[in-house]
Amino acid sequence: MAYYPIVQNVDRPVAPSGHRPLPPFYMEDFSVLGFRVNDCDHAIRVLDQYAFILKRANGSIEVNIECASQVREVMQLLIGSGLKCEIADVAEGMYQG
Repeated sequence: MAYYPIVQNVDRPVAPSGHRPLPPFYMEDFSVLGFRVNDCDHAIRVLDQYAFILKRANGSIEVNIECASQVREVMQLLIGSGLKCEIADVAEGMYQG
C-alpha cells in the first residue's frame, strides 16, 4: 500500500522533505511516482466519487494505491473523465555537494 501524489502538469515538483522524507540512501536517484493531470481539482472529485482513499497533507493530495492494477484503474478512470493523465516521476531534483 502506498500513496501516490496527484499534481497539476504545471506544479512545482514534490520536494523531498516534510511529509515525504529522504530515503536512507538518498545519494542514489530520488524519485516519487505520481499522477500528473491537467486539472487537479477535477481529478480529486472523480477519485473521491469512486471511493478512492485520498490523503491531504502539507498542501498536497495523494491517492492510496493498494496494488499495481489500481495504477492502471486510476489512469483509465481519470482519462475516461476527460482529464489528461500520466504516471510520472514528480520529485524535485536534488544536488548533494
